[in-house]
Amino acid sequence: MLTNTDVTLYRRKYNPKTRLDEWERDYIPKAWWHKSEQSTVTADGLKTADSYTVRIPDITVEVKKDDFIVKGNCPVEMQTVKDLEGLEHCRVTSANYNRFGGLPHIKAGGV
Repeated sequence: MLTNTDVTLYRRKYNPKTRLDEWERDYIPKAWWHKSEQSTVTADGLKTADSYTVRIPDITVEVKKDDFIVKGNCPVEMQTVKDLEGLEHCRVTSANYNRFGGLPHIKAGGV
């Protein structure tokens, strides 16, 4: 599988003692990162948004909806999503585990 970058995955974990969400960071040294601009015309005018596809060849990584993926090795100890401002990142909206075939991988889609 072709890879073009490394990524950092942030997973939300609920802490029942503090009753707060905590963020767990996981560095992934090989990934394929693709960004595309989506646009649509509505009654309010042209709406645009960036769409991301991230493919991870390591299928042992746990990726789920509402995780965050940052391009590169990110050292930020995330407390809130605002901590990622200024970094190229996306919120995972879908995660598919493609386990079969010659190139098993995780395909994560996000915005």
